[in-house]
Amino acid sequence: MEINIRPVRKGDASQLIEHTKIVLTESTYLLTTPEEFTTTVEEEEKWIEDHKKPGNLIIVAEIEGKIIGNLNFQTSKRKRLSHLGYFGISIQEAYCNHGIGTKLLEYLLEWAQKEPGLEKVCLEVFSHNKRAIHLYKKFGFIEEGRKVKFVKLSDSHYEDEIIMYKFVK
Repeated sequence: MEINIRPVRKGDASQLIEHTKIVLTESTYLLTTPEEFTTTVEEEEKWIEDHKKPGNLIIVAEIEGKIIGNLNFQTSKRKRLSHLGYFGISIQEAYCNHGIGTKLLEYLLEWAQKEPGLEKVCLEVFSHNKRAIHLYKKFGFIEEGRKVKFVKLSDSHYEDEIIMYKFVK
């Protein structure tokens, strides 16, 4: 199974939407529910274009031309926050534990070290997403804080959100 990591292309919009729909039905690690995700191809194309601005990045993981994972990174438009940005990763469950998250993070951190003005890479992860937390710690990310009972997964089940960071310069 050969995994290809590459920058997103505008023509990937419909595949990215399908990937997102799959991940949303499989995962409790994302804020958006499947019912809330109503993005159109045109909206996805605009989102892809918006991420072509300096300080932003979208990469995809594909196997035999099929998108099975992605990472998006965005810096703030505010001048005082322009030295940092946040990223999110999604990988379809069938392809987890194959090193795809590692490859996506390696690409991001290599890019971030070269990106002018970018000093700090941040993320937010639900506390029950142990696999992702392990990956982030492997790459040297440090827990900065925690939002207690941040997400309500059911009437009686909450999860904290952990804020993590890594300086790249």
